[in-house]
Amino acid sequence: QLARGKTCCRYVTMAFARSSAILAVVALLASPLLASAMLRQPFSQTKFGRSLAAGETMPRLGANFTYYTFENKLDHFDPLNTATYKQRYAVDASAWSPGGPIFIFLSGEAPMEFFEFQEVSAVNWAHHFGAQYISLEHRYYGESNPVPDYSTDNMRYLSSRQALADAAEFIVEYNKTLEHPGDWVVFGCSYSGALSSWFRAKYPNLVVASIAPSGPVQAESNFTTFLGQFSKSAAPTCVSAVATAVEAISVLLQTSAGRASLAKTFNTCEPIEASNYNHFLSALALTIGSADQMDNPSNEGQPWLLNTTCDLLTRKGDIVANFAAAYDLNVGEAGATQCNNFQLSNFISELQNTSVAATSADRSWWFQKCTEFGFFKPTYANTSVFWAPLPVEKISAYCAMIFGIPNMQPNTENTNSYYGGYDLQASNVLFTNGLLDPWHLLSITEDQTPTQQSYVQAVTYEAGHCAPMTTPTANDPPSLKAARQKVESFLGGILGITPETSFQN
Repeated sequence: QLARGKTCCRYVTMAFARSSAILAVVALLASPLLASAMLRQPFSQTKFGRSLAAGETMPRLGANFTYYTFENKLDHFDPLNTATYKQRYAVDASAWSPGGPIFIFLSGEAPMEFFEFQEVSAVNWAHHFGAQYISLEHRYYGESNPVPDYSTDNMRYLSSRQALADAAEFIVEYNKTLEHPGDWVVFGCSYSGALSSWFRAKYPNLVVASIAPSGPVQAESNFTTFLGQFSKSAAPTCVSAVATAVEAISVLLQTSAGRASLAKTFNTCEPIEASNYNHFLSALALTIGSADQMDNPSNEGQPWLLNTTCDLLTRKGDIVANFAAAYDLNVGEAGATQCNNFQLSNFISELQNTSVAATSADRSWWFQKCTEFGFFKPTYANTSVFWAPLPVEKISAYCAMIFGIPNMQPNTENTNSYYGGYDLQASNVLFTNGLLDPWHLLSITEDQTPTQQSYVQAVTYEAGHCAPMTTPTANDPPSLKAARQKVESFLGGILGITPETSFQN
C-alpha cells in the first residue's frame, strides 16, 4: 500500500505494499568511499537530468556514487527503430581493480533512489569481494523516461523484456569502456529480484550468477493467497481481532449512521457511498493485510511492523478505532491530519495522468500489472480473514478504466510461458525468501533438482520482503543471518573468492 500525500488529503493506491516505516532502514554504510569509473560515449555524466562536472559525486548508501546516463535503445526488438533514450545509473568503483567482478543491481518499479535500503547488503558484498557496484534504473521510472508523456500508446515500450534488453545492452557497452572487465553478477529485489533471475536465464553469456531476493517469478492475476498469508504470519489473537473488526465494519456499512461513523473514524475525504464499498474495503484489507510483507527487524529497537500492527488491533477499546489506527500506521502517517481519499474515481483519475512531470511510478507499474503480471489481490470465501468477496474481476477492470483499452487483461500465461514461472530454467541463481512475506508464494523457495541445464537454489528465513538485502541488525533471527551467509558463500563459490570475514560480523 503506497499512500501519496496531497495538500488536502491522503490518496490510497494499491501497488506493492510499502510503508514509510521501511524507509527508516535506508541506511547506513559506515565508511565514506570515492567512486570512479573509466567511461566513454554512449555514456555521459548526469545527475537528475542536469550536467555534472567530471567526477562529481553524491552520497548514496553511505558511499559516494557517481551518477551517469547511458544512451540506450528505445525498442530492442525492432531493428528499424533507431530511437534512443537516456537511462540513469550510479557507480561505486572504489573497491574495484581491473579484472575484478562487477555487481549490477536492477532497480524495479520506482525511482532508483527508492531501493537504497534494499541495496545495503549488495554494496557491502561488492566492497567485500572487491567488486565494482552499479545500480541501473528501470525504464519508465525515476529519471529514465523514454517518451515525452505516458499516454497509453507511448507505454508500448514498457515491459520486463525491454528492461532486460536494456541491461544487456548496458553491460555489453560498459565492458567496452573497461580495460579488463571481470565477471558480472546481477542483483535485484522483489519485482527486480525476478528480473535478476530472468536475466541470468535469458542472458547467461553476460552474467555468471543472479541473486534474486523475494522475486515473484510466477505471474498470477488471481493472487488470493497474498491476503491469505496474513492468517499464517500473524498471531491467532491478531487474526481474531481482524475478524472481529471486519464483521463490525460490515455491520456499520449497512446503515447511514454506521457509514457516517466509519467516515469519521477513518477520516475519509468524502462520505462512504455504496458505489465505493469494494474499493474502500479493498484498501483496508490490502493495508492491514500487507503488514507481514515488510515485517523486518530494525536497528532502532522498534518492534517489527506486524507486531506493532497487531498490538494496535488487539489493544483494549473500540475495535474499529483500533483498525483505523493500524491502517494509519501501515500507510505511514499515524496521527496525520489529512483526510483519506477512498474514492475509486479519484484513484482512477490519478492513474490516468499521463504527464511525465506529474505522474508517479504507479501508472507505469499498473501498466505492467495490466499487461504482464496481474498480481491482483482479491478475496473469496475462506481465502482470508478479510472481507469476501472482493473479486478479481472488479480489480482487473481498473485496467480498462486507466488505459482506455476495452477488456484489457494481463497476459500472465504468455509471461509464464516465456520465463518459465516456478519452473525457471537457469543455473547459478539463488533466491532468498521471507516466510512471513506473501510474495514468497509466487517465488521459488526450494532448491531445484540439479540437471545439466538448470540448477536454481533457494534459502528461506523468518522475516519479510528482501530482508537479506537490508542492513544487518542486532535483532536479526538466526535464519536471516544464515540467509545472508548463504548469499555470501554462494558468491564466493561462483567468483572463486574467499573473503577473510563476513560483513555481518
